[in-house]
Amino acid sequence: MKGPIVAVAAIAFLFLSTLGASVVIGEMKSVSNTSHDVAPPDVSPCVYCHLPRDPDGDLLWANNPNSGDDFSGLEPLCFSCHDGTVTSVGSYVFDGARPDHLSNPGLRNQDCDRCHDPHDEGYGKFIKLPNAANFCNNCHSRAGSTDHPIDVDVRASNIQPIDVHWNPEEDDFSGTRLWNIEGTGPGDYMKCLTCHSPHGSEAGTDINTLAFDSTHDAFLSICQNCHYGWGSE
Repeated sequence: MKGPIVAVAAIAFLFLSTLGASVVIGEMKSVSNTSHDVAPPDVSPCVYCHLPRDPDGDLLWANNPNSGDDFSGLEPLCFSCHDGTVTSVGSYVFDGARPDHLSNPGLRNQDCDRCHDPHDEGYGKFIKLPNAANFCNNCHSRAGSTDHPIDVDVRASNIQPIDVHWNPEEDDFSGTRLWNIEGTGPGDYMKCLTCHSPHGSEAGTDINTLAFDSTHDAFLSICQNCHYGWGSE
């Protein structure tokens, strides 16, 4: 029996060597016990998105991605569920009229997976980066000490923002948000996500959550939301 076993092993080695770098061994990940786990009992949640890889190393999706009109990269796969057929949560992300954070569709760790990991919601909303409402700091080093200050207790500074409500899930796309000190829920502190959102932001802005006010060219309305009175004269 030793001869046939060795022969099979040699053939397998030759086959894998021929494939070379096209074979990618991915990390073992699971969506079990996350909100992406939509499988009934005794069914693997993986099969809702994945099938085994083909010999070229490309991912095989369990269903045809919902391509829409302008989607590319990972977006079609995400939209396949978030188009309302499985869930309406996050459907605003795919509104082409609203700017998103820049991405490079189809490039690993530069697409949706730049910020998200669909297998892990440890930081909330499947964001894979720490720092909660300041998670932008992981890439954008200017935010904070060399730009507009963050982690400021706004109300302790005698500032009362005009609009502190922004919730795109309820079709409220205009406003700002104040956070608790941890940046995980409502509070009184200014964070990166007070004025910005990588999805659902106002058209014509740098992913701001308040629109540009063309009547005051020198003062953005997002600034006037807290520093009201500027540019009124």
